[in-house]
Amino acid sequence: MKLTVTRPAAAVAAATLCLVLGACSQLQSAATGKSEGDGPRQLLLGHGAAPGNPRTVAADAFAQEVKDKTSGRITVQVQGSEQLGSDTQMLQSVRAGTLDLSANSQGPLSASVPEAALIGLPFLFDDSETAYKVLDGPVGDQLAALAEKQGIKVLAWWDNGIRNITNNKRPITSPKDVAGLKIRTPDDPMTVDIFKALGANPTPLAFGELYLALRQGTVDGQENPLTNIASAKLNEVQKYLAMTGHKYESTPFVMSLKTWNSLSAKDQKVVQQAADDARDKQRRLMQEQDKQLQTELAKTMKITTPDKEPFRQATASVYDTWSKKYPELVKALQDAAQG
Repeated sequence: MKLTVTRPAAAVAAATLCLVLGACSQLQSAATGKSEGDGPRQLLLGHGAAPGNPRTVAADAFAQEVKDKTSGRITVQVQGSEQLGSDTQMLQSVRAGTLDLSANSQGPLSASVPEAALIGLPFLFDDSETAYKVLDGPVGDQLAALAEKQGIKVLAWWDNGIRNITNNKRPITSPKDVAGLKIRTPDDPMTVDIFKALGANPTPLAFGELYLALRQGTVDGQENPLTNIASAKLNEVQKYLAMTGHKYESTPFVMSLKTWNSLSAKDQKVVQQAADDARDKQRRLMQEQDKQLQTELAKTMKITTPDKEPFRQATASVYDTWSKKYPELVKALQDAAQG
């Protein structure tokens, strides 16, 4: 079964109707800063992941926990696979208060909070566990505070994995093999800068459009964690996988600040705990799948494990660029990652 790359009009219409009917009443009270108290609520959560992806599992678990802990008073309708639009569109809707919740790649968050892109500095984290420690600590809190100023409540930093490169042209064993490739990236300035430094032609594209773009040869390759590669069946349309581990990316699980402020303190506590529990579940699933998937993907792809040092050297200029913009935060991230 192939990744669906078009969204049926009926699904979009239904989602739009849900937004209008389900969200408008809550936003009326949210706009005034008043809590709706303990009345019944229906919240809408959008994400772009395919069925079976840990993000999908975690979103469903979050919805179930909120329902259980409020005895059904608060329900969360989950719409995945970009049914509510691209990650960028969903983040914009959360910021505007027309979508309650979303779990997206961090690139779109950086459009509202440019500093969030720093999480993806090349080779910043040796492993996912180090990233978790940093994001669950003071630096993650600092980024969340910046997001809140933009109308976005970061409930938790879910995982979007250590990223690797796939393509259809050639095996990648060194940076020179990346040069000249047209690589799909998320809508993320950091990832674009990394691939420019490697001599590639980075091409931002919505994830829902990626499978078809690879199959048709619109782009030569892409970069993602193994879980995303497998759940979207990108191995069906890619020949080569290079375990470059060139960057880490989070999945910011966010709520509209308008929605958050409209919840009672008791309900905020329920939502926050459910977000934390879903984070732990999602991270665990990401780790488990990553360990299994390299063997599985090797059945259909040629896998290389390049020496990372030449890639570090080739992307060192990315640190120079971003350190000029955010010197204190870059240093704080580096210190936390090494501490």
